[in-house]
Amino acid sequence: MRTPTFLLAILIGSGPLMSQTSVELSLEQAIQHATENNAQVRVQSLERKAAEKVLIQNIALGLPSVQIGGNYTDNIELPAQFFDINQDGVIDKLQFGTRYNSVGNLSVNQLIFDGSYIVAVLATQVLRDMAEGNYEKAVITTREQVAQAYHLRVVLGENQAALKASLDNSALTLQTMQAMQKEGFMAEEDVDQLSIVYHNLEANLANLENQMALAEQLLKLQCGFAPGTTLILTSSMEALLVKVELNSTLLEAPFQVQNHIDYRQLVTNRQGQYLNLQNEKMQFLPKFYAGYAYNRQFVSEDANVFSPNGVSANSTDFQSWNLSAQMPIFSSGRRLARVQEQKIKLQEVDILLDNTANALALQHNQARSEYANALKVFRIQEQNALLAQRVMKNTEARLNEGMASTMEYAQASSQYQQNVAAKLQAANIALNKRVALEKSLGYYNLSTID
Repeated sequence: MRTPTFLLAILIGSGPLMSQTSVELSLEQAIQHATENNAQVRVQSLERKAAEKVLIQNIALGLPSVQIGGNYTDNIELPAQFFDINQDGVIDKLQFGTRYNSVGNLSVNQLIFDGSYIVAVLATQVLRDMAEGNYEKAVITTREQVAQAYHLRVVLGENQAALKASLDNSALTLQTMQAMQKEGFMAEEDVDQLSIVYHNLEANLANLENQMALAEQLLKLQCGFAPGTTLILTSSMEALLVKVELNSTLLEAPFQVQNHIDYRQLVTNRQGQYLNLQNEKMQFLPKFYAGYAYNRQFVSEDANVFSPNGVSANSTDFQSWNLSAQMPIFSSGRRLARVQEQKIKLQEVDILLDNTANALALQHNQARSEYANALKVFRIQEQNALLAQRVMKNTEARLNEGMASTMEYAQASSQYQQNVAAKLQAANIALNKRVALEKSLGYYNLSTID
């Protein structure tokens, strides 16, 4: 049955519409969505589940294991042995056995003692801690990346609004000057100068809109949204900056190196290295195993070896148990050298721990200093932008009165655009420095200082 042409056309035409959605998104909502849908976070979340399965595997190594098996054999030609039975010089051929036989078996094995098994179970907890640390670090990194992408998109939006306002204002001024030129009150080169200002603003706006599209795609990728999703950002730059300027508690938040994810991951690595050392020491201890086996054999000259009425049919049971031990005696110093090697590696990790603690403290102090400085620079640039706007408006008024040249207006307009760009760049830096300071604390739950 073929789909009607008009129905197929409707389905094809509605496909893009159905795939596109519109989402209103604050900065907090973007971060929350990313912690659940970002690709790296999802991978590390699955790694945590995989670590749980490793624990089950290692525990199972010390529990009883049961196996069953069986085989069926058709001896097409039985093996033969040759003897001079009658001592008459003639070698007689003797064949033993039955053509068909089958054996079924059941075996149980149990580890009684192995020091490496104990270490392996303990190491599984270290593996779980590593997986948990990697997950937390992925969340922290994603939080930083999403915040930076969100800040960039908001700042570019503010820049776009400022450029559009300047473009509209320049268009009105250019129309006024063109009308004055027609009346003979304005020279042609002055009007051309204003046209250059107008077209430069147009070009800057086109470039900015392209940057906005790229920034939005980056934000979608970090948050885990589909490319066709339309994002409506609800956190304005003013709201973000108010949070930045009022949040003095972040600058005063105490730094505790033991809470930092990088330090905690290194502590976990040290635990793993310590267990490596213990595992090498366990190689000097004996290992004990126990086992039990049960077998049942069927033989017959008939193909149905399990039938008790077959020719030469018979069956028998046999079983056994065993206890085995392995005791290392001499390895030419190899085991002792491996223990010493792991001790040296443990000392290396201890050195790295001390150095990491100092480096993280330095990193936090630097982040706090850069954040405080970024706030000061933003306030200065904000004042400069207001002053530049006042100069441009005054120059525009003087131009309309014939008391200023178009060159002066072009310079004032360019100066204003540069100061607006500098203010927005300073705002973006301040916002990102706040995120960097949060990251330098080294843990994801920042509710106590937000």
